Amino acid sequence: MVETRRGSRTDGAVSETTKSAKNEKSENTARPEEGTSEVKTEPTDVQPSVEDTAPATAGDKHDRSHSPEDDRKRQKKEDTIASIKQEENKEADEKDDDASKVLEKGNIYFFFRARVNIDEPQSVGDVARTYIVLKPHSKDESKDSGHCRLLALPKKVLPRTGRDRFMAFVLKADASYAELEKEFLAGSEPSGQDNGDEKEERHFPPATAFGEGVYAIIGTRHESHLAYVLTVPEKLGAVQDQLGLTNKQGCFIVSTKNPAYPMPGGGKMVGGGPNYPEEIKESFRSLRWAPLQPEHIDYANSHLLLIGESKGTNSILTDDRAGRELSAELEELADEDIDRMRRLGSTEAEAVFASLHAKSQAGGQPELGKTFG
Repeated sequence: MVETRRGSRTDGAVSETTKSAKNEKSENTARPEEGTSEVKTEPTDVQPSVEDTAPATAGDKHDRSHSPEDDRKRQKKEDTIASIKQEENKEADEKDDDASKVLEKGNIYFFFRARVNIDEPQSVGDVARTYIVLKPHSKDESKDSGHCRLLALPKKVLPRTGRDRFMAFVLKADASYAELEKEFLAGSEPSGQDNGDEKEERHFPPATAFGEGVYAIIGTRHESHLAYVLTVPEKLGAVQDQLGLTNKQGCFIVSTKNPAYPMPGGGKMVGGGPNYPEEIKESFRSLRWAPLQPEHIDYANSHLLLIGESKGTNSILTDDRAGRELSAELEELADEDIDRMRRLGSTEAEAVFASLHAKSQAGGQPELGKTFG
């Protein structure tokens, strides 16, 4: 059964009424009215289908107006947008790369050793060599046995401005507290040396501390910085001023020498240079000098170039978010170190040597700010 508006009918059956109506309509159409001439009817034009008269959609109009020139314009616009986005992403990546990143932090110590047989140095002229000890923070201080790096500065003074470019090298890369005390901090007993007709008594004085604080090795995209904040002495004196510690906060740009290249002037590297593994050697690529990485100074005889920064830590403690975070981190480290040093000794010198597990060496040490007269 097929359902219709008038009811139901059987498939294939047509009602008589419907047939009659159709026949009558057919006759009326074919026969003209009486008294009129026969009218010839012309065939009417074929009416367009609904499909042909439907309004064109936006997509249809686009397709109909489509041309190779439109393709080129559209492709050029898309390429321009993609290029702009790529440049924006590149700038964002470069900005992230330029952000200061703390590579290592710990405690820093400044020492000098006076010339042979000079027990009471009065000026930088009485100094044989200056040293820096870096003691990275350990995750478990209770099991800490040292891991100190001892750096020697043949120039005797620290760089202050960008015009000062001084070499340094790693004497010891992983010294324990015991090794540091025995082989560096302690002096030597007088010994006789044949000098013609008589023997001359010679002795090397012990190392003298002239500063202690906290440090951070900070890496940026193009260079590395060694930033420090002094916690002792409380007040800087003549010895600090003459040896280059002119402010409580300071910073050096530090680069590592690629041992594959000869030293400036054709000289040889101290100790024949560092015995770097292949991974570190390859990291230098073709550079003669590379930004300092903490692993570089884990090898004895590594050579460094220290360049002064007249702006001090202001050169890296910028006013952006990364700079503010770094400044807050250094300040927190310094505050913790001040409390630590106060607990370690009744004098600044005693506290410095006690922090290196060498409190016995503090005897006879002058106060850090009063070494030079």
